[in-house]
Amino acid sequence: MTFVATPARSGRRTGVTAPRQVIAGLTYLMTRRCTQRQFLLRPEPKVEQIYRYCLGEAVTRYHVTLHAFVAMSNHQHLIVRDNDGNFPAFLAHLNKMIAKALNAHWGRCENLWATEQPNAVHLVDADARFEKLVYVLANPVADFLVERVSDWPGASSLGLHLSGRAEIVKRPMGFFREEGSMPDEVTIELERIDGYQHLDAAEWSATVARAVQIEEEKARAARVQKNIRVLGRKAVLRAAPTDRPTTVEPPRALRPSVACRDPGRRAHALQELVAFRAAHRAAIRQRMTGDAAVEFPFGTYRARLFGAFCAKSRHRAA
Repeated sequence: MTFVATPARSGRRTGVTAPRQVIAGLTYLMTRRCTQRQFLLRPEPKVEQIYRYCLGEAVTRYHVTLHAFVAMSNHQHLIVRDNDGNFPAFLAHLNKMIAKALNAHWGRCENLWATEQPNAVHLVDADARFEKLVYVLANPVADFLVERVSDWPGASSLGLHLSGRAEIVKRPMGFFREEGSMPDEVTIELERIDGYQHLDAAEWSATVARAVQIEEEKARAARVQKNIRVLGRKAVLRAAPTDRPTTVEPPRALRPSVACRDPGRRAHALQELVAFRAAHRAAIRQRMTGDAAVEFPFGTYRARLFGAFCAKSRHRAA
């Protein structure tokens, strides 16, 4: 897997996050961490129900296609296709509802998520999409938490991939009001990632199962080499929500924006992203001079929400 990494911030002095190019039809790997790396998503039945319910409701509300998910103790990974070009709104709603419901569950009122911007990596080709799908599923094994992915006690889409069935999740009691606007139940249904539609259901399940098994074997070999054991399911469940990893995570200067296995397509995707950000900066500068009719580049999201003119294709505002 090759990531194209871009600076986390567009400028050290301004502290302004780089603009996102939001285009309908793209597939993303999305990641969000809990505040201070705390185990606020720690697996237990109520937490898993809240997570799955909020995810199913947000997917339906914003018409995104769900490909994979896992809720680790202190972060989440999602793979979705943004059908309508509204994934920032989807992600904001999902994280807001999870935070409100879990804060009510844990009896806390501070922010649940880390203040850094959620990461969304555009998965350009089918190989990248499948590799990151396996990465999401194998996260509990790669972190040496459990021996097998199926041992992870938290929310994961592995079972849905292998069974091919949808899952109905009832509205959790507690934060959500019975007479409120949220549905009584939601349905979580996965769709195969783009590029693998030629496989039938049995072939797809076998492909996923084999890829996960390979990752389990890799993790087992790594543990043998390092002479360490998995933390284990029971220890994961014993952790307090305010616990956090004992390891120190170094500060990150770069954030990946694009993942692609094909060098040509990767270079093209990066060129388009660089061109978009340059055109976006130029439009911002022009708008600051008082030109309300300036046209922002194709894929501009936030400015469009405030009524700015945006190009209708990739090439008009280049």
